[in-house]
Amino acid sequence: MDQKALSYKLRDGLGYRVSRLARVMERDFERRLAGLGITRLMWCVLPTVGLENIERPSDIAEHIGVDRTALSRVLREMEAKDLVRRARDDSDGRSTRVSLTRKGRRCLDGALPQSQGTTNHFGGKLNCREVEILHRLIDKLLSGEEGALPGI
Repeated sequence: MDQKALSYKLRDGLGYRVSRLARVMERDFERRLAGLGITRLMWCVLPTVGLENIERPSDIAEHIGVDRTALSRVLREMEAKDLVRRARDDSDGRSTRVSLTRKGRRCLDGALPQSQGTTNHFGGKLNCREVEILHRLIDKLLSGEEGALPGI
């Protein structure tokens, strides 16, 4: 075994550290969402549709970074919970538009403080400048990669 392999430490790896942080933040947020009966993926759909006015399923999938099959599955679950409604687009009979129901809007309103709670918990460990730097560094690491955040 060469010297590099002998000195390798899993916990020093950038991928390991970023993945670990993501899992810790996801667990925190999932714990906060548990009382609302929604998943993180359902949460991602709620503000995308309700606040950012992205209504076409393909656009929603791209925006939140999931494939269309996964989005279709979560939309079915959300329809069963009466959180969203899917309807044919009047201007284009082939397209579908997603909208929030009243219950979906209430759920969004209840989940927003939970999202902010996770953001405040972890973001509060950094000063404003560090948060800005972290955002820029994340964007730089995602630049040119498949699955990068569109529009950033």
